[in-house]
Amino acid sequence: MDASLVRKYFFSALLVVSVGLGLVLFWPFLKIIALAAVFSVLLHPIYRWLQRRIKVKALASVLTILTFIILVCIPLYFIVTILVRQSQSMYLWLSTMGVIGTTAHHVSLWLHHVFPTVTFDLQGRMTSLLNALPSTASAILTTTVSTIIYTIFMLIAMFYFLKDGPEWKESLIELVPLSNDSNRQVLAALKRSINGIVKGYMVVGLAQGIVTTTGLYIFHVPHALLWGTLAVFVSIIPPLGTSVISISVVIFLLVVGRTGAAVGYALWAICFSLSIDNILNPYVVGRQIAIHPLLVLFSVIGGLALMGPVGILIGPLIVSFIYALISVYKTEMGGHPTA
Repeated sequence: MDASLVRKYFFSALLVVSVGLGLVLFWPFLKIIALAAVFSVLLHPIYRWLQRRIKVKALASVLTILTFIILVCIPLYFIVTILVRQSQSMYLWLSTMGVIGTTAHHVSLWLHHVFPTVTFDLQGRMTSLLNALPSTASAILTTTVSTIIYTIFMLIAMFYFLKDGPEWKESLIELVPLSNDSNRQVLAALKRSINGIVKGYMVVGLAQGIVTTTGLYIFHVPHALLWGTLAVFVSIIPPLGTSVISISVVIFLLVVGRTGAAVGYALWAICFSLSIDNILNPYVVGRQIAIHPLLVLFSVIGGLALMGPVGILIGPLIVSFIYALISVYKTEMGGHPTA
């Protein structure tokens, strides 16, 4: 066998093994690296503005991260603290008032009326779920230390992504065996997706959270801030969105006998929440990413199952990356890129 061919095969095998070992080595930190990369892309305009004035990349990176901590991390900490308190208050309220049991009993009777041959024991199931809440809350609180450690590592990674990101980008373009234009097209598509998914969903989520929380306060629904915050997160999951929260609130109000409030909140949700989903969401998010809502739904659910809460961001980004690769493949093979 030709010696050059042997060297080629040996180097290829060695490269595959090395890449595999590298993936195993960095796999525990994949979430941290992914989040750091996403936030670095979002914060890059601030870093670039500071770097033009300060001229020192390391200092500009530190100031950008401090801005991120002040504007995002600290407010998020206080919001989480308030949510934990409201969650504890809601648990005590549900336990003492017996609302869960009453609601489950009424729903079970309605389901049995619709499906006479099927027996429903929602009351027992909901009681078991309610009894499991304290242990679940305790498990969540025990992750506080690990969350702080992960956040510190993420901030360190963000520092280097901001400071050395442009050089790493050019090195990656030279390394990948595609044309430079194709590599830049893939990176540009990912940048658009990050801005569209994070900024777009942030705008839509905040709008839905404000509208939902305001409606809950107007119609005197208990623990409005907790449910309004939950609406921020579910608003990014098509086609469900905040309709899950709205339907749950209407059912709760009907069960406790507040029919007028139920009708009023239903009208509020139809007028405002649906308007945001049908007008603001396509305008803010749809202009940045061209992913079908069905793919977004499965990518979010798949990301949650694979990576936890981080998967809400990473799942759609992976689909966007696949879209970009398909477009580049058509270009490299002599076809026409997709619009």
